[in-house]
Amino acid sequence: MKVCALIPAYNEAAQIAAVARGAARHVAEVVVIDDGSTDGTYEQAASAGVTCLRMPRNRGKAAALRAGLEYAQCRDFTHVLTLDGDGQHLPEDIPALLGAGPADLVIGARGFDRAGMPRARYFSNTVGSKVASWLVGCEIRDSQSGFRLIRLERLRGVRLRSRCYEFEMELLIKLARRGCTIGHAPVRAVYHGGKARSKMHPVRDTLRICLWSLAFRYLRA
Repeated sequence: MKVCALIPAYNEAAQIAAVARGAARHVAEVVVIDDGSTDGTYEQAASAGVTCLRMPRNRGKAAALRAGLEYAQCRDFTHVLTLDGDGQHLPEDIPALLGAGPADLVIGARGFDRAGMPRARYFSNTVGSKVASWLVGCEIRDSQSGFRLIRLERLRGVRLRSRCYEFEMELLIKLARRGCTIGHAPVRAVYHGGKARSKMHPVRDTLRICLWSLAFRYLRA
């Protein structure tokens, strides 16, 4: 197993260097994809000594991840590991995903504690996970988790076209349609004192994710 960590980041200068350094302790290479940030995110990531890609303008998380996947697929990595650059995902939990077994896709599953999770996150994640479980025919504990380990070989020929937060569902559904195995690993999440820092709009983006998920499942695109 040779793993490349992909960290999409948009205006995360305060956290990105620590996240990148933490991830570098567990994988062969860390790639930060700066999605058109204006706050020095790129410079902070570069100071951590990791590989940095720079999008010419802000195009969204999905576009950043696709750029990272293209980078990894051109090299000799067997897996990619994705995690957020805002400090929500703890690099110390990476070994849990790496040791979760031979699944083609390992999802870092957070505990859905209503008391300790921002309401917007709780709503979008619980609804999304129920929809995902129904669409793929097996239990999905955390459909919107961006903390994942993916076997690169299984992505060959998969066309990914998401632009926003539906990326996780698109990847999940299209891999499941190919018969890929899906596993879970327990991870923690940091919600910055209970205040959601996510750029995701809980109602609008959850509805968008659900509608796009139906398209990914039933349209052969």
